[in-house]
Amino acid sequence: MAKNREYHYDEQQGIFVFEDEISVNWLVSQVLQKPGLQITKISNEELQTFLNLLDKSDLRMPDGKHSLFWLRDQLKEKSEMSSAKLGETWHQVTGRFRFIIEQIDMILISTENIKDKMEIRKEEIKLIQNRTPNNMQIKFEPLESV
Repeated sequence: MAKNREYHYDEQQGIFVFEDEISVNWLVSQVLQKPGLQITKISNEELQTFLNLLDKSDLRMPDGKHSLFWLRDQLKEKSEMSSAKLGETWHQVTGRFRFIIEQIDMILISTENIKDKMEIRKEEIKLIQNRTPNNMQIKFEPLESV
């Protein structure tokens, strides 16, 4: 395990989550409270429910982006990767990604507080130090010649 992996504390679950473990499918499963969901395989009704919940919330991802913008960026990246692959299945997956990105855009167009959502906010972690000050003094004196 790499030492420089970034993580955050999930207060609801009471666990530390590594940032590279946060995926689109994990987010869908957490928001809709159904384990094992995949963004490309959920129904259109579940997709609308999911996107509306994200729109109404001020859920920020670890990088400080609003969840809708983070989701859009993630899906755009996945769409570009899947469009490079050959086959009918990958073509359908790419089409589904495009449809979901269009739905996110439709929600972002109709949202009232778009400027707030576009703002990147990173919460600062404040460490509380319950330590008493150390009043030690150190002095260096030359040794006397014997």
